[in-house]
Amino acid sequence: MKLRYATAACALAALVAVALIAGPPVAGQEAADFDTPRTAWGDPDLTGIWSPGYTLTPLERPEEFGDREFLTDEEVATLEGAQDTSEGRNFRPEAGTVADVEGAYNDEFTGRGKDVIRTRRTSLIVDPPNGRIPPRTPEAIERIGEYRPRRAAGGGEIETDVRIPYPVDPQSGRYADNPEDRAPDRCMGITIPFVRGTSGTYSRFVQSPDAMAVYHEDGHRGGGYRTIYLDGRPHPPSHIRQWLGHSVGHWDGDTLVVDTTNFSTGTSFYGSSENLHLVERFTRAGADLVMYEVTVEDPTVWGTSWTAEIPLTLVDNRSNQIYEAACHEGNYAMVSILAGARNLEAQGRE
Repeated sequence: MKLRYATAACALAALVAVALIAGPPVAGQEAADFDTPRTAWGDPDLTGIWSPGYTLTPLERPEEFGDREFLTDEEVATLEGAQDTSEGRNFRPEAGTVADVEGAYNDEFTGRGKDVIRTRRTSLIVDPPNGRIPPRTPEAIERIGEYRPRRAAGGGEIETDVRIPYPVDPQSGRYADNPEDRAPDRCMGITIPFVRGTSGTYSRFVQSPDAMAVYHEDGHRGGGYRTIYLDGRPHPPSHIRQWLGHSVGHWDGDTLVVDTTNFSTGTSFYGSSENLHLVERFTRAGADLVMYEVTVEDPTVWGTSWTAEIPLTLVDNRSNQIYEAACHEGNYAMVSILAGARNLEAQGRE
């Protein structure tokens, strides 16, 4: 995977010296003459299927850009033009190697994309000013760096000094002890917020005066339903937790502000814990544009919060349907994964 993204990263870094002044954000230009469509009851209309698209804009800003927020027109043209000839789109390592197997999907499936986002930002993160995720706390580093002992089928620890980690998500430090822990392998690994466009990343919004129903589909990670309550109810007690958390929202002018908490212990977003707290803002900024801003907070993982901004584009509802992303019928691959793990355990090695 590192080989696949190396070319794009180098190209982006090489453009730093091209210009020091970037153009204004596209969203501001579009919103200037835009009349927000409204529902029959007067709220801004967010109904439809929205997608971040196949963006090559990174979540974190390359350090070479410093605090510069926007790309110039010349930089955009150079970056997007380079993707047509990038070997990452069809690159294959030596046949039979681990890198070859891990890179089985080319960029048409992984969704690296060929276009920068509409706002021409150098990163999706807009705060902190350096455009990067804040450092983790010492406690988080210790937790994520620890290996956990394997558990036997009956629930007890395996009586051996061998510690074989099976990472579910390298960002989170969680490891798989059973099939239920391997949600991403079963197209059950969807998390919010959506901060990167991958193959088949779409969200359908269905709106009513008291709630917003959302179906998120994230390609090979699967899909999930979410309800944003707009009727003034509070969050449930802290012991009630859900995979996508519990969301309540309100309108602040023409912006839908959503507060989400009560995530389950199994949910992880870039290393977050069940203490993850999101504040999302959805603003209709154009006929086919919603500006999505999300502030991510988890004091047990990061010393400060951080914010990302992603333009969502409306796709044609009549020409597009969201289909289920089924990983593998019958979970055949899961059988092989588990069989391979048992074989490694029998040999006493990773």
